[in-house]
Amino acid sequence: MGKEAIIKTFRKTIDSVDENKLGSVLSREKSVMSRLRRLDPRVFVTLFRQIKLAMNLLKDYKTKKYRDISWTSVAVIVAGILYFLNPLDVIPDVLSVIGFTDDAIVLAFIFNSIRKEFDKYINWRGLNPEEYA
Repeated sequence: MGKEAIIKTFRKTIDSVDENKLGSVLSREKSVMSRLRRLDPRVFVTLFRQIKLAMNLLKDYKTKKYRDISWTSVAVIVAGILYFLNPLDVIPDVLSVIGFTDDAIVLAFIFNSIRKEFDKYINWRGLNPEEYA
């Protein structure tokens, strides 16, 4: 799959995100954490923290505890988590660490693209921003 096809597919996924998909991602939190445990925490330490924080942000958004984020950013996070959960993405995850490389790249891009909103949430939670950069 080429870069343009990946971007097109990802944009389509973002556009399709609604409250039901948000709920679906939240209901799959155990799957997200299980997949995280398959990564090397020494290599992906920041990604670990960012994904856990993103899941907390989505939970706080869903329960209306935190709403200082655009729906577009919520949709981008949901789409990124769905991509992370998909074992048959650009590089199949059955290829061990190499298979998670595309997941890490996509999620790093997502978290960087919403950095300001992510930082606002980090501050709202009273966390150290350096741990998530």
